[in-house]
Amino acid sequence: LKPPHWPEGRRIGVRATEPQRATMADDKKKAAELKILDEKDEAFCGYCCIQTLDQDGIGGRTLGSNVKAPVQIVSEPGAETVMFEAVFNPANPLFFLELRNEEQFYLWGQWWMDGPKHSEASQICSMVPIRMQDCHKQMDSSPNEFKAQAHCEALRSSTTRLLPVTVQTEEKKFKTKLSKVTFSMPRDAWMEFKQYRIRLWKAGNNWKGTEKDEDDEKKKDGEKKED
Repeated sequence: LKPPHWPEGRRIGVRATEPQRATMADDKKKAAELKILDEKDEAFCGYCCIQTLDQDGIGGRTLGSNVKAPVQIVSEPGAETVMFEAVFNPANPLFFLELRNEEQFYLWGQWWMDGPKHSEASQICSMVPIRMQDCHKQMDSSPNEFKAQAHCEALRSSTTRLLPVTVQTEEKKFKTKLSKVTFSMPRDAWMEFKQYRIRLWKAGNNWKGTEKDEDDEKKKDGEKKED
């Protein structure tokens, strides 16, 4: 007797035909693509790192030079604009970012997904470096808040589609410290970015297939020489 979960029309001991195997493989690929797409963002897990750069683009290594935090999607499901938010504790005496009112310092950051470790494949966008003095000038008219921009390189015509970033700060012990960073992305751009991730995944699988074919050929050549 066949098990109760056995597909209808399939017999025990009967191998699937070539077209059936191809169909099953296509179904597996489509299911994997839907998982990567994650259209409802149910599996989203994001992080960001914001840091101080000097005029040569070198990151600071002193106290108050960089912070890292998880990123949450705070917009409503299906909203036309997807909002990403990260918060930082300005009261932390060791792990904080100070916004220095000095000419040689810039603010820069990266956002990524899929886990706490950054990689180029997982990056969503990066902040266009902004001079910290310019941040302080903005806060003269809007206390404890200023605007910046982020660049998602995976988007088509990405340099004309920069993303708005809002940064909030708090004054702690005569220092201006980062407290929250929010950036927004139109949903069509967010879905375009995730489609790019699917193409990236497909490209990786294609390379794996090429390497496997080369290994099989070498194995066959070795067997012929032994014969």
